[in-house]
Amino acid sequence: MDATLDRTRGFERYDPGWHCRVEIVDTVDEVLTLLRDYIASLTPRHLVRLPDRCRSLRVKGEDDVEYWTFRLSHRAHPDDVTVDELLREDVFYRFLHASLRIAQIHKAEAEARVREQ
Repeated sequence: MDATLDRTRGFERYDPGWHCRVEIVDTVDEVLTLLRDYIASLTPRHLVRLPDRCRSLRVKGEDDVEYWTFRLSHRAHPDDVTVDELLREDVFYRFLHASLRIAQIHKAEAEARVREQ
């Protein structure tokens, strides 16, 4: 694995099993399914601890992954004691990893198309 990429993937320490599953799937739909299953596992008690702008998490398609990755990337205001920064960070890292894996899948598909020509 590329050394730079390896150093940037420390987020996998939060739930290595989930992140491993993301790495072994071969399609965007499978990545989206893993992300949807994760979101479904979040209870209202979890969601209320996310920033207001992130409480309505849902993933219909791959563009939603980018949208929520961006939204979750912003830390809550320091005075907002209702936000659990560790939870926000964990959810953000899952979306970030899903986004990365989707990009890898698209790259592999494009390379396969070029080889076929």
